[in-house]
Amino acid sequence: MSEHRDTSLRELQMLEQAKKTILDSGDFLPQDQICNRLGVSDMALTTVLAELEAGGHIFSIEHAGYSLFPTYVFEVGIGHGPVLHLKAILDVLRTKKHGWGIAFWFASSNPYIGGCRPQDILLFDASKLVLAALDEVSGITHG
Repeated sequence: MSEHRDTSLRELQMLEQAKKTILDSGDFLPQDQICNRLGVSDMALTTVLAELEAGGHIFSIEHAGYSLFPTYVFEVGIGHGPVLHLKAILDVLRTKKHGWGIAFWFASSNPYIGGCRPQDILLFDASKLVLAALDEVSGITHG
């Protein structure tokens, strides 16, 4: 019984460390800082972010009562919208993950894409990430 508690405690510590790493990365910002970064008014983007998230086009994580949005999903200078194919990636991932789980996937090295982190190639090769997301949710298959 003690061994199970030790494992559970280690898992909880690992989860908290993973969350801290993501929060400390600067890759997730609250709505007002996303607006500043994209150079648009807070009022205009407030509605847009809500609509994009409700439509499944972006995702957020919750921390300390606030929604934090990933900076790497927005195309700066091209209408400030989300990256092409992001919704397709999220549609796949959401079959097994939400919020933090999606954030962990984007921030983790992925063998399907040569050990890169999905967030690092999202702007350049998002279509390949749809396949990587399918691989992620399919789990281990035996042939």
